Amino acid sequence: MNFCPNCGTKANGGAFCTQCGTALNQPTVVADEVNIFPDTKVFPDTIQTPVYTALPVAPTPMYTALPLTAVGTPGVGLVAGAAQNKADTVKGSAGPATCLVKKGDKHQLRLKFAPNLKSGESVPALLGGVHDGMAIGRQYLEEKRYEEWRYTESALGPGAGVQLKLERGEFLKLQDSDLVLDVSFWKMTEGTPVNFVGGTGERTYQRGGKEGRSWVVNNDGTISPKNYSGLVLGAAVPIKATELAGCWNCCCFPCGSAVMKISAESDDVYQECGLFFWFFVIPLPYGKKRVRKSAKQFVNSADAGDVSVFENPNKFWFPPGVAGCGGRC
Repeated sequence: MNFCPNCGTKANGGAFCTQCGTALNQPTVVADEVNIFPDTKVFPDTIQTPVYTALPVAPTPMYTALPLTAVGTPGVGLVAGAAQNKADTVKGSAGPATCLVKKGDKHQLRLKFAPNLKSGESVPALLGGVHDGMAIGRQYLEEKRYEEWRYTESALGPGAGVQLKLERGEFLKLQDSDLVLDVSFWKMTEGTPVNFVGGTGERTYQRGGKEGRSWVVNNDGTISPKNYSGLVLGAAVPIKATELAGCWNCCCFPCGSAVMKISAESDDVYQECGLFFWFFVIPLPYGKKRVRKSAKQFVNSADAGDVSVFENPNKFWFPPGVAGCGGRC
C-alpha cells in the first residue's frame, strides 16, 4: 500500500497527494514480452544437421568355385555330378537343344561350376538358376558328318551331363570326345543352334573370322562367343507352328523368290502354300506339308532335304547349300 512521502496521507492511486499535492511515484508496469508475429515460430540460432549412416550394400550374387569331389578312377577325371559313362550324357531329341540367345534372356543358361571351368578344371555341365537340376548333354551317342566335320547335336535334360574343359583359354572341349562347342556355321545371331564339332587334328581348334568355337566364361555363370558379349548360350525353346501362321515371303538366290501362306494344323505341323517365281519371273504355284524336325526347324514331309530354320516367329533361313532367307509380309 502507498503513502505520501511528504505528509503520510494514504494514497488513493492518483498521481498527486490529495492533502499536500506532492507528486507520487507510480509503479513501473513491465509489459509481458509479446510476439508481434504470432504465426511465426522462433527457431534456435544453431540448427543441428542430421547425420546419415551408410547402410551396407548387399553384394551382387555370383557363382563361386565349388569343391569337386572325385568319384571313380581319379585318372579318368570324373567329378561329382558327371556322367559315369558316355551313354549317360544322351538326352534324346524330346527336350530343347542349345542355341544363342540375347544376354539377359529368360532362357540363358548358367553353368553351376563356371568359376572352376574358368580356372581350367574339367567340370560337369550342370546348370544353375532357373535350370537347376538340368544339364547339357547330347541328343545321341554317335558322331555324324558334314563334309570334313564330325558333329553331335546338343541337348538339355535332367541328371548328369557332359564334362567340359576350357582348352587353350577359349575352346570348350568334351572330356570324352575330340569335339568342341561350336556355333552352327558361325552364324552369330539369336536362335542359331550350338553343337559339338570336331575336325582332323588341329582343325578341331579352328580360329579366325567370327571365331564360332571361341568362348568366354562370364562371372555370372553364362558363356558368350568371343567378341559377341551380347549373346550367350541358351535353351532352344521350340517355336510353335501356331506362332508362324500368316503370310510370308522369301528369296532363294539364284533360283527365285516366293510368297506363301502358313496354316498351322498343330504346334508341330503346318501347311505351306504359295507362288514360287522361277528366276524371279515365272510364277509356279506350290504346296507342301512341314513337320517339326527340331526346336526351330520344320522339314518338308515329302523331302527330308527341304528344311526351314526359324530364328524367331518372324524370320527364317535355309541351311547352308541354299542361299536364302525369309520374313513376314
